[in-house]
Amino acid sequence: MNTITEENENDFFKEENIRYFSLFSKRAGRLFDMSTALVDYTSQIRADYEATLTDKQNHIMTILTVVTTIFSPLTLITGWYGMNFKYMPELDSIYGYPGVIIISLLVAILSLLFFKYKKWL
Repeated sequence: MNTITEENENDFFKEENIRYFSLFSKRAGRLFDMSTALVDYTSQIRADYEATLTDKQNHIMTILTVVTTIFSPLTLITGWYGMNFKYMPELDSIYGYPGVIIISLLVAILSLLFFKYKKWL
């Protein structure tokens, strides 16, 4: 209250008005403090939400990486046998086609087991 009375050097305001200005000033200060606390709280909530979102995105990226790693060798095998080569020894063998299927299944199963062992899946 001293600061308002000190600023009222010319006796421009009445003493009862100075009291009201002081009450208004205190209320404005409390509201400012409350709004600052709400801004800080909102910032913390936003940071927590962004952290949760980042965790979900990291999990999704891990799954996509595992799927890509499993299917890359299978795509190579498919591309290799999709070419029309005439002189591939596996093509004339009775066990060539089942052998490629077994190798493809082994690659997929071993990849899955490896990722389960590393706890990436």
